[in-house]
Amino acid sequence: MIERREYRIASLQTMAAVPEMVISGALDDEIRARMCTVIETEAPIREALLFKRVIYSLSMKKVGSRIEPVFSRIAESLPYEKSEEDGEKVFHFGDESFFRTSIDSDRYSYQIPIEEAANCILYIIEREGRILTKSALRRLFQKELGYEKLGSQIDRLFERAARSPRIKRTGNGRFII
Repeated sequence: MIERREYRIASLQTMAAVPEMVISGALDDEIRARMCTVIETEAPIREALLFKRVIYSLSMKKVGSRIEPVFSRIAESLPYEKSEEDGEKVFHFGDESFFRTSIDSDRYSYQIPIEEAANCILYIIEREGRILTKSALRRLFQKELGYEKLGSQIDRLFERAARSPRIKRTGNGRFII
């Protein structure tokens, strides 16, 4: 059974760092520890959001072209399961038979992993206990994730998640348990 949870952001103490410290390797252990904290709190998490959380905690604004290889190298060495979506890594930790609402979570729809979105669709179908049209399911999906309006990004996420092999459809395209 799929579970609904609130999205929690990892709590990282802010520290002042400069790009030269990151590039030199002096902060490798600190960056690795922060990445682990974020993954263990927010997984499944896309690599870009993982990097964003850590870089902001270091009081920097972005992962630039000089810093990105350091972050990529450290992320590659982490002991977590990884998958790929749209050419981007997604980090996993523990049981992922849930989805999280994104209300006030500083997480945009394009940052939600597809399998987590598919879990939301399965949750809705199970909860409703009936056959749903695509438009009805789309509205419930948007509402369940906490988005007020159905923009192109949330619509794209829905379309991709609805193609998951775990989601069953009738011959006329309706969604079923």
